[in-house]
Amino acid sequence: MRDHDFTTVNPHWLGRLLALPEDCKPVLTEDALDREGLLLLPAGSSPDASWPERLRERRLRQPLEKLLKIDEFEPRLLLPQRSRQLLQDSRFLQALLGHADECATSVAILKMLPLRGAIAIWLAIMHQQGELDHALRVCLLAIGLARHLNLSALEQQQLAIAALMHDIGELYIDPSYLAAQHTLQPEEWRHVVNHPVLGCQLLLALGDLQTPRPVAMAILQHHERLDGSGYPLSAQGDKLNQGGQILMLADTICQLLGRQPFFPQRIDIALKILPGEFDYDIVSTLCRINRLSSKSLQAPAVDVPDLSKQMQALLQQIGRLTQRFWAMTELGIGMSPPARKLLDGSMQRFNTIQRAISSTGAGELPHDQKDDELMRELWCVIGETRWRLRNLARQLALRVDKLYAHEQAPFMALANALMEV
Repeated sequence: MRDHDFTTVNPHWLGRLLALPEDCKPVLTEDALDREGLLLLPAGSSPDASWPERLRERRLRQPLEKLLKIDEFEPRLLLPQRSRQLLQDSRFLQALLGHADECATSVAILKMLPLRGAIAIWLAIMHQQGELDHALRVCLLAIGLARHLNLSALEQQQLAIAALMHDIGELYIDPSYLAAQHTLQPEEWRHVVNHPVLGCQLLLALGDLQTPRPVAMAILQHHERLDGSGYPLSAQGDKLNQGGQILMLADTICQLLGRQPFFPQRIDIALKILPGEFDYDIVSTLCRINRLSSKSLQAPAVDVPDLSKQMQALLQQIGRLTQRFWAMTELGIGMSPPARKLLDGSMQRFNTIQRAISSTGAGELPHDQKDDELMRELWCVIGETRWRLRNLARQLALRVDKLYAHEQAPFMALANALMEV
């Protein structure tokens, strides 16, 4: 992982900084100087429209994030207050965190976190962009899981900071990719996939924590999965830390709870459809909490026509993809070792997904099936299968540039076909 000193100001982060409201604008605590000692911005000034031009392509003596302070934003007051509101609205969080006194203990952790300097700036930007609630939900889920797994008070605090900061790398990415209304194609995904690495580097360089490494590693690994199907490193097994796995599953559950319509079955199916993806103990805890929180919950009807036809269409697409994989295998005699390894690993992953969907029995349902419970499960299986096939496409695309030029086109064609499911 390449080191980054962040002395060149990131334009995407700066644009978000400029968007902060006037009553929440930070001020420079000291002069911003370039490497030669030239004054670029005086102490006491606040971000304005002149900053991008004055800072363009200039290397500073210190990262700008370290020179800023927000007096009017106090995260240790805002976060507990907002957390209590989120708890009231979430049956899942209530079931995870327990009775009122246990919830209060979990929320109290937020008051003890060192939320100053660059961390406060990042939180202010997230708050302004409407992204703070997601970070807080992930944080509360991570704290709850840490408590169920009997992690120490220090580990709970480290996980809480990592959860709040897990997407700070996205603040440094072109917002057009993050706000896209369509499913990102593999080439577009390249711009987003590096945000865990960026977040890890940012926390290490600018977070001003006494023991930053456990926090940074959890941020780095919050999209990694035990079977190697995550990103950005595709690490697996014992190369992954427990903190990163807790954070990844907390983020995953948050995403699932936010999807509409929400069916409780989606959580169980997402966590169990591919054995080996996730930590068994954490999955067991989450599935138990899911059952507790969904008791007496009236699930909505599936308002999607022709689900059985959708499943048959998906199975037909999988059949065509199988033919593509076998065709590439036949061409693989002359492949370089990296290309052969990429093909074999991708085909193994594809076969695992194929076996998983077969094991659900979803393809055997009659076309006139009207049972709401089965229809909800079918909807969830289709969604999870499509997501994993598209994830495989992105994994392929991220590794194509390591191949010889003449080998790249067939793999990109395969990635594009996987994205079409």
